[in-house]
Amino acid sequence: MYHRLVKVCIFADDFIISGVLKSVDPLPNLEYEIFTSEVVDFEVLRDFSIIILNTAFSSQMIRKIYDAKKSESIFVVCSNFQDFRVCSENYKYFDELWTGPLDAEKIAFLFGKIVSRIKKNEDSCLTEKYLDTLIDSLPDLIWFKDARGAHLRVNKSFCEAVGKTKADVQGRGHYYIWDIEPDEYAKGEYVCLESEEIVLREKKNCLFDEMVKIKDSMRKFKTYKSPLFDRNGDVLGTVGVARDVTDLQNLQIEMNILFESLPFGVIATDKDQHVTGGNQKSLALFSAQSKGLLGKKFDGLLKAFADDCSSEQRLIEDSRDGVFLLASERVFKIQQEKLLDVFSEFAGYIYLFLDVTKEYYQKHQLIFDANTDYLTKLNNRRKLHDFLRDTPCMSGTALLLADLDNFKQINDQYGHDEGDRILVAFAHILRDNFDPENIFRLGGDEFAVLFPGTRHAKEQMLETAHRCARVIISELEKLSIHQDLSVSIGIAVTSSDDEDFGSLFKKADIALYDSKCSGKNTCCLWCGGA
Repeated sequence: MYHRLVKVCIFADDFIISGVLKSVDPLPNLEYEIFTSEVVDFEVLRDFSIIILNTAFSSQMIRKIYDAKKSESIFVVCSNFQDFRVCSENYKYFDELWTGPLDAEKIAFLFGKIVSRIKKNEDSCLTEKYLDTLIDSLPDLIWFKDARGAHLRVNKSFCEAVGKTKADVQGRGHYYIWDIEPDEYAKGEYVCLESEEIVLREKKNCLFDEMVKIKDSMRKFKTYKSPLFDRNGDVLGTVGVARDVTDLQNLQIEMNILFESLPFGVIATDKDQHVTGGNQKSLALFSAQSKGLLGKKFDGLLKAFADDCSSEQRLIEDSRDGVFLLASERVFKIQQEKLLDVFSEFAGYIYLFLDVTKEYYQKHQLIFDANTDYLTKLNNRRKLHDFLRDTPCMSGTALLLADLDNFKQINDQYGHDEGDRILVAFAHILRDNFDPENIFRLGGDEFAVLFPGTRHAKEQMLETAHRCARVIISELEKLSIHQDLSVSIGIAVTSSDDEDFGSLFKKADIALYDSKCSGKNTCCLWCGGA
């Protein structure tokens, strides 16, 4: 990724070292430039990374080269036995001592060690650049500490938070950096130092909620702290990453205030429908299930609500209009809305419990009125039509059609009020003897009673329906409403699953006609094609 030009200056009386170095292949990311001179030029020394002295020298020359070169340049002195005293006296002023005799292999080996060290330094510098660039690009506070608590490295966000430079922070402890006295720390809700001790003791990653004072205001952080280990597995110190969640928590508080101010219940879940929060109005609905509400599956919560036998509350599901909750004589429609994150990705659900008590009962009253005969309160022809449309006609289904005899004459002679009284009285007879759900007033003085299919034999169902018809006739005679009032009944039963209600009605109607023709006040069974 990087390219480093290593400039080498050789002061020598020959070109032996220069020739060897030019033949050495450069290490990756390095390039070598070799310069050779017989005369030492102190003015150019600062341009070189490596300086090799292989000519007659003195203590004064060694020290002058030391003073003229860059501090990071590597100074090599080539010495024979006769130069030992001068080298011994000036060992502080050079970095490498190459002792003669020097052959090509030895020169290449010693030079290779130097450039390897330069490459390691370059790699280390690049790694530090990587680290600094990474931590400085993050908005979180990041720091490295030794085991004593001294800060070794921090990022820009950390410096901005404490109002100090990296140089100010380097090597300093907690109290100085955060401008807090030990007594103030002891009295406050601070846990920064204690959490460091926990990490050092437990030797594992830990998450803490920490309060920090920044510029005369308290801030709350979610802090991740991890131990740093050396090669032997011993703890060197810690690294910490702190995320300021003060604004997030303030937002959460504002959201809670908003939720609580809403006139309806609210429950929030994650994408898997686990409950993450809710307001008091929603918790009141689930009082029996509210303990440990967080984390529960929303569907499971509804099921537990519906299965709660100790409560009169119950759940109503309507596939057309949604899900309705009945609680404390109130009806709540559960409206589901999707939650999207900042990337418009699905993140969860919001469930709204909207009080629709008035609308719910008004709608059901309208439906009841539309399907109920106003006078007799029995199901009307429309309800029968809906029933026949939604219910399969099974084998063994019986239909009883009843028609009041001489009703028109009585109604004309005694008036409509008397006719209404007769119809209501007859409806009571039917309701007292049959399931109200299966009784219908078809209009005028004609009524129908359905016996849903039980797959019994046709003859058995005919006998059952015939017995019921005799009960109707008997009950009407007991009332003695009018001497001329009686009832004619026709009965038919389906013989297979292939038969439809239209065919069944025709059969029952024929049987009713036969009953009328037989002198009325009787019951006839449809037997054709049996």
